[in-house]
Amino acid sequence: MKRILFILSFIICHLTYSAAYNQVRLVINEGIYNQTLKQQMERAVSAVLTEINRSQASNLDKLSLPDIYLTKEAKQDLNLLWANDHFRCEEEEIVLRCLTTRTGYQVRGIPLIVNAAKDGGELGYQEAVVSFDEGGIITSFYYTINPEIYSNLRKQWMQEKHHEVTDLKDRMMILDYVEHFRTSYNQKDLKFLRQVFSPNALIITGKVIKVGKSEVRPNGGRQIVYTPQTKQEYLKNLEKTFKTNSYIKVTFDNVMIVSHPTIRGIYGVTVRQKWNSSRYSDEGYVFMVWDFRNPDVPQIHVRTWQPEFIDKERGQRLNPNDVFTLGDFDL
Repeated sequence: MKRILFILSFIICHLTYSAAYNQVRLVINEGIYNQTLKQQMERAVSAVLTEINRSQASNLDKLSLPDIYLTKEAKQDLNLLWANDHFRCEEEEIVLRCLTTRTGYQVRGIPLIVNAAKDGGELGYQEAVVSFDEGGIITSFYYTINPEIYSNLRKQWMQEKHHEVTDLKDRMMILDYVEHFRTSYNQKDLKFLRQVFSPNALIITGKVIKVGKSEVRPNGGRQIVYTPQTKQEYLKNLEKTFKTNSYIKVTFDNVMIVSHPTIRGIYGVTVRQKWNSSRYSDEGYVFMVWDFRNPDVPQIHVRTWQPEFIDKERGQRLNPNDVFTLGDFDL
């Protein structure tokens, strides 16, 4: 009798555990006609998301990801993200279209609920993008920029007749790298940041300070002072920030990409950034000079940050004309 009760108890516990997380199924509804490849991609994402849900429900420190569906680099990146963010997909079925990229395929818009890995604090809703190689193996998994912005930019570029096909592909690739760049802060991924910043990259950070009364400012006020840093200085300070914050959540919106007027492959990228961490939060504008002349190893030569508000209490915002652009730097 005791043995029967033990077996029944084990079965009940097992069923309860199994029901504690969603098994997710991806359905690709358009964009790819090779059925074998389509099914491979669907199985890969379904297996990865189900494992993520299982790990989140069990509060595991590391994901047990299936080798047959991901590259080694994708597994490392996902576990790096998991070390800082625990997330889950609450949908049992996701229906998405497939996009063709320069190196393979993509599905975008995977809905996630994110919590800080260390204290479990709610970090809100995010959407993820999964990239595949030409064989349907997952090569990357990272957070998207605002999905509506991505969609609008893509439609806009496709409708602009003056853009060449190669330029359109470059711009789509830049958006992918901007998303990867943004996720690297959430991952606290110094290795990627060391790789993507060029050796002589210029980093400029703006800070609002109070100023006393003067002829120019009879009542005093506030102004922005700018501090330049080398790549090494910036990454050293960033490493300290990563260590002292239990979580970092960075989001980008209002993305604008402008090609250099004379140097092919050089682009200016402006985003509105929200930085939220366990110790500090701010909002402002990030401008970057991206070099895609070698598309396999793109580099950032310039990164600037400017606060959105000069005086938030008085509603004084940074003049849009004062946001850095390509014309402010001699390349």
